[in-house]
Amino acid sequence: MQAQIAGSFVKLVAPAAVGGVALNTRYLQKAGVRPGLAVASVGASQLVGLGAHILLLAIFGFITGTEKTPSLSPSRTVMAGLLTAGVLVLVVTAVPVLRKFVSTRVRALFAGVVPRMLDVLQRPAKLLTGIGGTLMLTVFFVICLDGSVRAFGGHLSFAAIAVVFLAGNALGSAAPTPGGVGAVELALTGGLIAAGLPKEVATPAVLFFRLLTFWLPVFPGWLFFTRMTRKGEL
Repeated sequence: MQAQIAGSFVKLVAPAAVGGVALNTRYLQKAGVRPGLAVASVGASQLVGLGAHILLLAIFGFITGTEKTPSLSPSRTVMAGLLTAGVLVLVVTAVPVLRKFVSTRVRALFAGVVPRMLDVLQRPAKLLTGIGGTLMLTVFFVICLDGSVRAFGGHLSFAAIAVVFLAGNALGSAAPTPGGVGAVELALTGGLIAAGLPKEVATPAVLFFRLLTFWLPVFPGWLFFTRMTRKGEL
């Protein structure tokens, strides 16, 4: 628990997709886990998170597409995302340099993370804990964003806010800025405006959401990071 809170501080000084992975890997190694197993364990956690993120985005995307029409048709955003992903796959497979880069990364994944995932699959309780924790974390972030929107008088469906958060969070993780600062705010604000909120509501709602979920945990994160570093746990 302390290590995860410490990650709130690390996000401020490192890109969102790098800081948490490095901190958790370091923590496991300091706790006595072999380096290879520590990397594989954190990689497995990231893989579960990615799978849950894609699944939730697809589910809520289809829900938003059926809110205004009775037929089971996906939203245009989801269809555009799928088409974009398909084009990227075609480009990667067509360019030799990109194909070699991706294949190297995939081999590294199967060399460590997949065997670790197979170990976890043999322990249903651990698997349920991991998947359940990942889903709960995402759902509570969406609830917080929904509450922030309502605090400024805005009203959107929970599914629409979930799609906005999931898409904005993905963009923020890909941004090179620490914690996705700037990219996340722009993505969430643009998503809420596109979903129907006026900018006078969307902008303060996103800033309030980021204050609660990103900036306020920084100080306790720094305290735990300093404490654990001094004790040799990081």
